[in-house]
Amino acid sequence: MQDTERQSFFSLLLSHYPKERWHLCYRFRVRGREWALCSRCLGIFPAMIATILVGKLTGPWPWWAEWGVLMLAPLPAVIDWSTTAVLGKPDRKNWIRMTTGIGLGMGIGGALHVNSYALLNQPVSAQFLWIVGTVFLVRLTTYLRFGLKRRKDVKERKRARPSLEEYIRQSFDTKE
Repeated sequence: MQDTERQSFFSLLLSHYPKERWHLCYRFRVRGREWALCSRCLGIFPAMIATILVGKLTGPWPWWAEWGVLMLAPLPAVIDWSTTAVLGKPDRKNWIRMTTGIGLGMGIGGALHVNSYALLNQPVSAQFLWIVGTVFLVRLTTYLRFGLKRRKDVKERKRARPSLEEYIRQSFDTKE
């Protein structure tokens, strides 16, 4: 971090990012101290709670509603995150992250509601496998795309670095 002060645990819990990446958050001041709230979470949590409440009021959902809420609602957030990670694109604007977070929150809340009357049924299991599979593929792709190049660069730097004996000789040669 650029600042010498350490970021508090509560601050990291609200933002998920160090201060250099607070552009992904909504910032506000309380008693002279600056705080940041993750823009995607600002969409996730209210939508998740609202979906659970609607589910409790309506009771069990028909199969098409289960599949729609669990598979389609999180799709914009998954596409946003995966394209940003895999293609190395810059992060989206906060209002887009918050909007996609609403869909993700609906998907999570829907899964919690459906699990309350049909534990681990097909739509919930499919959603779980879909999201875990996507995370695995995105992480693998980003590693293959960026991680291997980084490893190669580190190996080249290590190879070009002088040995301890050469370093000592060079330091004595420059003093003369």
